[in-house]
Amino acid sequence: MPLDGLTINVLIGELKPLILNGRVLKIYQPEETTITMQLRLPGKTHTLLFSADPVYPRLHTIEEQPLNPQTPPNFCMLLRKYLEPSRLLGIEQRGLDRIIQLRFEALDEVGKLTELSLIFEVMSRQSNLYLVDSAGVILDALKRSPGRGILPGGTYAAPPDQGKLQPTVLSPTELVDEIRLLPAQTEIWKWIADSFQGFSAVAAQEVARRAGFPSTITRAELSEGDWTKVQQALQGLVQEIASGGNPCYYPELDDFTAYTLTGYKGQSFASVNNLLETVLTGKQKEKQLAESKTSLRRRVAQHLKRLNKKEAIHHLALQKAERADLLRHQGELLTAYFHLIRPGAQEVQVPDYTQEGQLVTIELDPRLSPSANIQRIFKRYHKAKAGQRHSEELLAAIWAEKEYLEGILLQIELADSTDLLKEIEAELRRTGYLRARAPKAKEKAASPSGPERYLSPDGLTILVGRNNRQNDQLTFHLTGPNHLWLHARGTPGSHVAVLAEGDIPNDTLLLAAQLAAYFSAQRNSPKAEVDYTLRKYVRKPKGAKPGFVHYERAKTIVVNPSEFIPPPKQ
Repeated sequence: MPLDGLTINVLIGELKPLILNGRVLKIYQPEETTITMQLRLPGKTHTLLFSADPVYPRLHTIEEQPLNPQTPPNFCMLLRKYLEPSRLLGIEQRGLDRIIQLRFEALDEVGKLTELSLIFEVMSRQSNLYLVDSAGVILDALKRSPGRGILPGGTYAAPPDQGKLQPTVLSPTELVDEIRLLPAQTEIWKWIADSFQGFSAVAAQEVARRAGFPSTITRAELSEGDWTKVQQALQGLVQEIASGGNPCYYPELDDFTAYTLTGYKGQSFASVNNLLETVLTGKQKEKQLAESKTSLRRRVAQHLKRLNKKEAIHHLALQKAERADLLRHQGELLTAYFHLIRPGAQEVQVPDYTQEGQLVTIELDPRLSPSANIQRIFKRYHKAKAGQRHSEELLAAIWAEKEYLEGILLQIELADSTDLLKEIEAELRRTGYLRARAPKAKEKAASPSGPERYLSPDGLTILVGRNNRQNDQLTFHLTGPNHLWLHARGTPGSHVAVLAEGDIPNDTLLLAAQLAAYFSAQRNSPKAEVDYTLRKYVRKPKGAKPGFVHYERAKTIVVNPSEFIPPPKQ
């Protein structure tokens, strides 16, 4: 999903009438690799977003300003120092390369007019944003790199263009000659991508398709008449870009372009700017969600690993404690046959009255008297029994803790927003599984989210909790005692409630049960049991962890969550 030079060319053409001559009002850095800039023009303020994300680098306007940290990062402070206020003089692309320069008229430290530039290199992992003065000196960069000379005071040097040409510098005849002289096994698309600025692999392969050939065709497979077809297709694509392009997202390819891709059905956008804001912002959110899930899941898994080790230790202790009854039996035998124990003996054989005709050998401590040996065995028996009880209690606590953490893992897996994950993380901090954060000065607490709301076919509201805090809120604060309450049977999952009393219509009951199964560990099962009861029969045990309840007087309904698609939320 590359943001290639051709797409950037169309984007720059769209941004110029929107932001040129705009006055810089405010600059923010909501994320490590993201800068936003508010530009004021008569009757309108546009917010420009620069993202040097290694996977989804981009430049476009946005409608809503993202949340910002309380303390601006250093690069943000530097941009504010030099560019607040300033005026945008120009925005240009270097040739058809993935380098964008924004020129600003600003005041220097003594109040004289000066020109500063923001240079944005849109180059995947190497993407970066520089503030450069009129002499080309780097004032600072979003990503410093001493090894590459990217430091304040250094001289800005654009990445090498590898000798690539703009496609318009060659005449049609020269283009045909270049094709004619290519080595026989050269793939045409690769020659285009390697020779001309702005052409990604996708754009270069599109030229081959427009010429009527497979995207992998080689020079040897072209006839003399085909050379002109390639030349015309290449210039046709360049002309499409010069005319404003045709921004599209192609779901089949999970890709976007500013030009039409032959043979694929695309979703059209009014502008590249709108396309980037919609598609790449969505992709960025998906990536952030996935990364947050992975990080949180890993930390929870560490606690589960710790619990598994403790569980194994106590299982072993229980196995050893199984000898307790044997010790008691040996003590009783020694008591019954006390007269057979000789002082200083290392063992004694006594009849086992529970097994007729059998002799039992019992080890003794020769340093102890016969009565002391009996006391020693009973002492070992009582210690083993106490250890058994202790291990059983600890195992019960371990199993309860594992059940809680496995429920948390399910909530992480089913979370569809970073806000839900932040609430789960906050709960883990409150319960001691994650280290508590020191409160920051003037830090505003995020508003807690509420359970999701759905409307049943009968017009009744159904609530679904998506994490433990929401589950507790739903069950004990948002529902009445006679409202219907549901939960997937015997498995971690959401609390669900129907905000209605009396007889619940079948369609509403079915939808509520499907939601309970869908937001549970049984989501992918073709058959899931869901319990339902009145909320007044649901209680929270004293000292129970968040989201944990007991319920009674429940009935059960069977649904198929694997084929269920949730309706739109209210």
